[in-house]
Amino acid sequence: MQSSTKKSWWLILIILLFATACGAATPAAENEQTSGDQSITPQESNPFNNGLSVNSEAETAVSSSNAVPFIDGVVEYDADGIEVGFTEDGRAYRGNPNAPIVIEEFSDFQCPFCGRFAEQTFPSLNANQIANGEVMFIYYDFPLNIHDQAGAAANAARCAGEQSAVAYWQMHDLLFEDITEWTHNRANAIFSSYGEELGLEMDRFNSCLETYKYGEAIQADYELGLSRGVSSTPSFYINDQPLIGAQPLETFNQTIALIREGGSIAAAPSEAISAEAYAVPTPAAIPMDADNVAWSAGDPNAPVQIVEFTDYQCPFCQQYATETFPTLYTEMIESGRVYYVIKDLPLESLHPEAVAAATAVRCAGEQDAYKALHDVLFANQDAWSGSGETAAIDSLVELAGSIGLDTEALARCISLGEQRNRVLANQQEAFALGVNSTPAFYVNGYPLRGAQPFDVFESVIELAENGELEAVLEAQVQRAYEQAQAQAAQAQAPQPPSGPVDISTEDAYAIGDPNAPITIIEYTDFQCPFCSRHSEQTFPLLKENYIDTGVVRYVFKDFPLTQIHPQAVLAANAARCAGDQDAFLAMHDALFANQAQWNNQNNAEEFFNQYANEIGLDGDQFATCLANGTYDDEIMADLNEGASFGVNGTPGFFINGYFLSGAQPYSTF
Repeated sequence: MQSSTKKSWWLILIILLFATACGAATPAAENEQTSGDQSITPQESNPFNNGLSVNSEAETAVSSSNAVPFIDGVVEYDADGIEVGFTEDGRAYRGNPNAPIVIEEFSDFQCPFCGRFAEQTFPSLNANQIANGEVMFIYYDFPLNIHDQAGAAANAARCAGEQSAVAYWQMHDLLFEDITEWTHNRANAIFSSYGEELGLEMDRFNSCLETYKYGEAIQADYELGLSRGVSSTPSFYINDQPLIGAQPLETFNQTIALIREGGSIAAAPSEAISAEAYAVPTPAAIPMDADNVAWSAGDPNAPVQIVEFTDYQCPFCQQYATETFPTLYTEMIESGRVYYVIKDLPLESLHPEAVAAATAVRCAGEQDAYKALHDVLFANQDAWSGSGETAAIDSLVELAGSIGLDTEALARCISLGEQRNRVLANQQEAFALGVNSTPAFYVNGYPLRGAQPFDVFESVIELAENGELEAVLEAQVQRAYEQAQAQAAQAQAPQPPSGPVDISTEDAYAIGDPNAPITIIEYTDFQCPFCSRHSEQTFPLLKENYIDTGVVRYVFKDFPLTQIHPQAVLAANAARCAGDQDAFLAMHDALFANQAQWNNQNNAEEFFNQYANEIGLDGDQFATCLANGTYDDEIMADLNEGASFGVNGTPGFFINGYFLSGAQPYSTF
């Protein structure tokens, strides 16, 4: 029972969250305005927080309101007479600081959809709502790890901004003007030429580029975005209301008008989450014509068929090819358990040399060396990637020669273009299937996404062999649907109350004197970094001085932010399962103390079992409780309860019914 349920958790993470994939696109927020638009996917304080917290700098895993701090006395105007500058936290802005509408953009300079917004939508916003004082626009960096030069580009803009806010925005525009010009390993040289074009003081600018001076500030923006629920680019907050994706101008115009009139972007939860969107996928029928398949291996009559769509320039495909595929090949393909097919999905906008690489490997197949060159190209990805297609082809041919291939025949094959056309046909096939990230797999027609470890494939293959895959999918899709409904309800929650509320503490884990004059109820998320801060810095002092002395009864409740913290529910289960053996607090402390170890790890369950053994629990009892998701219903009930009382971030507290938000310092308590 333990292993089968463990597989189920993996399937939620893999099939529904599309983890660790190049070009993975997060679905737009579930409302009518964003359902069709595009964004690219892949945690500290919100400088706009002046809301419900006693300490306005206390941190939660969501945002609050739109009061903006500015650098005193630093005001510039661009050529159009629009005010430009930086907030005191270093974020670039345009427009009137007292504007009634604040638009915050989390963006990635290498993201094609961000480029589309910058080219097609932003100019009109700038010329109208920003110029007339209705909107102030603030730019945040959110460089995705699939874009290897995005951080350098963000640094270039900030380096230009050292010399003036006007220069920042000029560099911003140049970077988006032609993304493909600098998306290679000589990006800083291109940025330097932009600096010369703008008339910057070049020694200072180049030094800033070379030292990646603003790396920490860029990372801080990224973590702030994560804490506010950002998972793709571009993402916007309009007076703190989220709008996801490269929306057309009309959507922004309508949204600005709606918010100006006191309206809300979000649809009601009943409208936002449809059961149809969480239906078990129908197995895909994938053609297997000889011309359509790049390579295949194994028994064509095997009970399990895996089709992989790959991109030779994708770092996650490389991770899979070097870490997982060799074991899969030996144990599953050569043994006859799996028939394996490779098809091509070069993501050209991200990886400009990927088509050439896929073509070269297919040409190697004409010399019966497809797998040999496949392995060599992934093992030496840095040697040919990022140098432009012409240089890449030279490197690809040289690598082919290193394993004994006829390089003249290979070069001739590449130049003929026949195999290139087959690569592009695979690409269009993948797009027609709805695949837009790599690596992407189909196991007996069911989608599996991301560079998963071997044990995940092993589990899914076992389910397919036993005819259990569809049933497990159905159960877990239902669970995902329920969690999405709970998360939508949380997003629609009312504002936290100004007066005391009566929250039941029956069945909740609590410490301290039940008759203490003060009760503190904490809604927490074990994967939230701010909850971890509270647990490690503030809670021990509260326990020593107030709980252990009989002044405070402290109650723990769960509030997993499932959209940004995929292991939070499992961690909450771990604490409750430990509680069955009178060790809730010990596991609570272990989870927070080791958060960095298990955070965003597919094998988090293994770590939790390890902590249970270290604490001295009955390992079998704990493992069974955890693997079965024993407390899923209770955890989601806590989430819904907290949302009904206006909790919308973690940690959130109620002190004798009065709400207190964020990781407040001990002095505030």
